[in-house]
Amino acid sequence: MLEFWNNVKAELDYNLLSQKELAAKTEISYNTIQSWITKNRLPDAGDAVKIAKVLDVSVEYLVTGSESPKKQTNDEINSIMHDIKHLSASDLTIAKTVVHRLIVPNGK
Repeated sequence: MLEFWNNVKAELDYNLLSQKELAAKTEISYNTIQSWITKNRLPDAGDAVKIAKVLDVSVEYLVTGSESPKKQTNDEINSIMHDIKHLSASDLTIAKTVVHRLIVPNGK
């Protein structure tokens, strides 16, 4: 099986999605997806983009198994932002102080 489909399967498992759900969300027929997998064929670029969007990964990741450094950095920032949204007001103040001190060493 192509690495593309191995990576799609891994992302489906991670996201607790079935191939049928992927088909519905991408508006690509389930039979078409099954045919691509069975015949070990890649989808065209437009369909690969639809699949990647549903799985919230890049086409590059699906094809190669790795992300660009920019994507990895964005994922880390998004994860931090997600955590920050759950802080209390007082904890948010502390977090801002810590970040400010990391950016501006020695209080300058």
